[in-house]
Amino acid sequence: MESFWNKLKDIASIGVADIAAAGISAIFWFYIASTIGPEGYGQITYFISIAMLSSTIALFGASNTNIVYTAKKIPIQPTLYLITLTSGIIISIIVFLIFVNVGASSLILGFIIFSLTTSELLGRKLFKIYSKFILTQRILMVILGISAYHFIGIEGILIGYSLSYVPYTYIIFNSFKTEKIDFCLIRQKLHFMIPQYFQTLSGSLSGSLDKLVIAPFFGFALLGNYSLGLQVYALLTLLPAVVVKYIMPQDSSGVENKKLKKMIILASVGIALVGFTVGPIAISSIFPKFIEAENVIKIVSIATIPFTITHVYHSKFYGLEKSKNVLISTICYTVVQIIGILVLGNIYGVNGIAAALVMGNLASMCYVLLADKFDKSNSKV
Repeated sequence: MESFWNKLKDIASIGVADIAAAGISAIFWFYIASTIGPEGYGQITYFISIAMLSSTIALFGASNTNIVYTAKKIPIQPTLYLITLTSGIIISIIVFLIFVNVGASSLILGFIIFSLTTSELLGRKLFKIYSKFILTQRILMVILGISAYHFIGIEGILIGYSLSYVPYTYIIFNSFKTEKIDFCLIRQKLHFMIPQYFQTLSGSLSGSLDKLVIAPFFGFALLGNYSLGLQVYALLTLLPAVVVKYIMPQDSSGVENKKLKKMIILASVGIALVGFTVGPIAISSIFPKFIEAENVIKIVSIATIPFTITHVYHSKFYGLEKSKNVLISTICYTVVQIIGILVLGNIYGVNGIAAALVMGNLASMCYVLLADKFDKSNSKV
């Protein structure tokens, strides 16, 4: 019984912070959307997607690698930090030269710092400290983002957003002080890191490529409506994502948490129903300019269920150091979604694009279920 309450407290430490942070973030982005309209919101989403994809290229799969090996008490952090920060600076300069956008290039470094440090905190199971940093960053994002917007314009939102990650640099400096850089550790773990890198890159493509495709093919206004729907989708998948953050270091330590996994999958069904029924009503009354986002929310709400199932299995595969399964799963998602966007988007517009997201999640879920079943059958031989 005591173990159950300890688990509940740890999940609450992550959950309260992530839910509060998501609430702050949602209010901020909803305010920005209502202020700049669908086209401006589409532009912001476009540059954030560029920054996310660029940061993932620079990270070399360091985030989940950091969680897994920190949980296993292998001091890999400072070496990962040196490699990824160096590549991040180079890539941010390249992005600036291409797009001449200070906000997008600086946000790349912000995302890298955030990914590295939060993964270390989760790997060390320092859930309360993680919570404090998350909330601080969100509050700074609102203050700096809105302030910079009124002084600079749309690009100021991105600059303020990137500056909100500055407090996380403390964790990086502390890691360099307490642990030694050891490239031998990296070489020893390449069997995990290489497929992990391609998996996170594929995951970033699945999270960013849709926006990068939609903007040139369908325009910023349609992207703005789609992105507002995704903002609601992010809220719907928040609770499953919180639980996965908790169980990933547990899986890496050999603790399975089977009951907890079943509970969160069942909860995702209820969350999907709430999103399908309540979400469109809320959006139509608050954001009259985003009329097309109503149907988007209905459609993407369905994806909450396969999203949850997929990520529960991803956590299991990470713990077993079978990141190849996660990579293939994410590739399935990306390929199916992008094909869906190009085909269904031309036929059904934004509704077809939303349906492509659901199809991508279903494809990814089917793969992880088959992969798990295949692994079990092999283990019996």
